[in-house]
Amino acid sequence: MEADHLEKQENGDQITLEITPFEQVEDLTSSIRVKLDAISYPCSIFRVPAKFLNQHENAYYPKIVSIGPLHHGKIALQHMETHKWEYLNALLSRKLNSESTLNACVKVLKGLEPKIRACYQENVSFQSDEFIRMILLDVCFILELFLRYAIRGLRRRDDPLFRSPEKFHVLRNDLSLLENQIPFFVLQRIFNLIPIERECDISISELSLRFFKPLISTDVQFLQEKYSFEGSSHLLDLIWKAYLPSFSKVHIGKENGSGRDLRSASSLQEAGFKVKAVEAESILDVKFVNGAIIIPSLKIHNYMDALFRNLIALEHCHSGKMKHITSYVFLMKGLIQSQKDVKLFYQRRIFISYVGTREELVDMFKKLCEDIELDKFYYEGMWEQLLEYGRTRWEVWYIKLKNKYGRNRCKVSRATLGVSLLVVLLIGVLIVVLYFFITHHH
Repeated sequence: MEADHLEKQENGDQITLEITPFEQVEDLTSSIRVKLDAISYPCSIFRVPAKFLNQHENAYYPKIVSIGPLHHGKIALQHMETHKWEYLNALLSRKLNSESTLNACVKVLKGLEPKIRACYQENVSFQSDEFIRMILLDVCFILELFLRYAIRGLRRRDDPLFRSPEKFHVLRNDLSLLENQIPFFVLQRIFNLIPIERECDISISELSLRFFKPLISTDVQFLQEKYSFEGSSHLLDLIWKAYLPSFSKVHIGKENGSGRDLRSASSLQEAGFKVKAVEAESILDVKFVNGAIIIPSLKIHNYMDALFRNLIALEHCHSGKMKHITSYVFLMKGLIQSQKDVKLFYQRRIFISYVGTREELVDMFKKLCEDIELDKFYYEGMWEQLLEYGRTRWEVWYIKLKNKYGRNRCKVSRATLGVSLLVVLLIGVLIVVLYFFITHHH
């Protein structure tokens, strides 16, 4: 082996050239590669900002299962680790040579490790083997869970995760939390390696959408045909994309603040505006057309508060994302200011399921907006259109008159006739005065 250094004389001075051992070069190359991967795969899995946690920590922390490194090892979540190993075994055992599949999965994850670590906001302190073991276990647990949800024949009768609907809802909610995520590209790569049942000819994106269908409410087939979810950062990002409004463009606001002068739904109705429900591609497709604010129907469920909170946190952690969900929540807070507004929304079938009291629904949208800044309001232009909509004094008067007398058309007709006669009389008097004035001057 060559000496570690070479010496040569030059002008009487001794210059030492050190040759760095190959192992050190490899370590340096590896550290540079980690930095490059961090640029190629920017951070996408964040800690929830501290200001969001104020009295609402439970909305962001998993209750049954930990996914990824941020909540790994918590005592309250340890009982699910056994189920993860069972699911991993079931997933790999569908192929005779499960050992080769396991080796292929580990090899792929080893190669992806720097990229996976770069996706997390904070440095992950796990040693390499421990990190790969955790990621493999969590990824395979998710894939097996999604497969069993989509294909009933894969479920065992004694599977405890499917026995209790309430427990399953909590599990689904845990998988939608911002801090409880794994990069989506990892799910895709491992999904392509594992043995899949013949009856399962769908992509990992569609499997994910089917699993989260109760939280999304939009038709999965429609979403698959219209949007691509392959580039999602993680499962919560996939849900966020499924909520995006279908409008390619919206009326751009003047950004002078007038588009944020929100009024309650009941006060809008009293002023003569109509409030209507509509079946839409997205609940965010709120629009104003010909004197009517049209709001897509919304199914209220027990985990809506936690879902919206995590989607809002995601939007605020990604500076480049348009804050669609945050804007929607701010709009609903403006429209729903009292129990009277909630009642109107149920009457109009804007809310089509009932969870909690009217007062709780008012509080939910109000509290979702606490301590949250909204720099760009997606509905600002639409609200400016509403405020600028031309309604004459006669139209506003007639609406108020109609509200005053209720549905008694006779009273409304008599009142209208009376006022009309008064107007005719005034016009007649004006004509007589003008005639007298003209003739007198001639």
